[in-house]
Amino acid sequence: MNKDQLAENLMYYRKKKGLSQEKVSEYLEVSRQAVTKWEANTSRPSSGNLIKLAQLFEVDVETLLGNGNKEKTSTQGEISVGKMPWVFIGISVLCILTYMIHSALTDIFSIGTFICMFILCIPIQLFLHIYFSNAIKNDSFHGIAGFDDRIEYNICEVKKLLIQIDLHIGILSAVSIFLLCVINGLNLKMQWFNGILIVVYILNFFTSIEMSNYKMADKIYRREDDRKRAKRSILVTAIYTLIFCVGIGIIGIVFEAKGIENNTLPAMKVCGLLILGIMSATIGFLFEKSKIKKWNPANTRYKTNKASIISLLICVIMYGLMWVV
Repeated sequence: MNKDQLAENLMYYRKKKGLSQEKVSEYLEVSRQAVTKWEANTSRPSSGNLIKLAQLFEVDVETLLGNGNKEKTSTQGEISVGKMPWVFIGISVLCILTYMIHSALTDIFSIGTFICMFILCIPIQLFLHIYFSNAIKNDSFHGIAGFDDRIEYNICEVKKLLIQIDLHIGILSAVSIFLLCVINGLNLKMQWFNGILIVVYILNFFTSIEMSNYKMADKIYRREDDRKRAKRSILVTAIYTLIFCVGIGIIGIVFEAKGIENNTLPAMKVCGLLILGIMSATIGFLFEKSKIKKWNPANTRYKTNKASIISLLICVIMYGLMWVV
């Protein structure tokens, strides 16, 4: 075994995984100074720690010792986004251009429809694809919602999750833009369809992300405590998303059923109740997320925060009042 090669490989694979020396020391339950000495080639890890290091870096022990082909291993482990998201972005852009040309020629152009299609395509579909691609390429996930430096992740599985989410967003956005193009381009007098489609899009967008996170939690997180906290947090986020979408759906139904027009006193009352309900739900959501972050699954059983329950009840009351205004 070449000790110089071992020290070099330890540093190479640690940085490739985006781990600090402190994170590696916590995983192995040794001091950070020990990891520093291994990488400085002044000492070497025990056989047991070598096995743990190989598991952490997702390579075999022989490769870690310098007896394998590092470049081959690196290439095999390379994960890329692929070209399919760009295909769906192209479809979305084509649908927008088709709608603009057709609606202009037939004099049925709607700025509201165009804005909806533009937002789904550019700020959401295109921006998120570029953002996720750069995160995967550069192993930089700090800007990803929920990513915490204090948690030990399986970076390879995190990349796979981002690719899965990126592809789903691409398909969802392209299908939604296509439906907006067809329904509004053919002037089928279904203005209510736009609102329903946007609500369904938002619900599907957040629910699919939370479900993907939940399904892959066992692979993404290396520690059992982190897995339990993540699953609990995902459930709370999914409930909050559902409450938000229900509120948007209720206001649309109330406006349609009661014939409420925009910029009128009844409209302002209903919207005010919606805002109060969502604010209350948001406060409960933040309380619950804060408690989950502090929860120690190994020592205590989780109990829902009373403040969260009260906030949820207030939200339900506000939603109920929207029907009687």
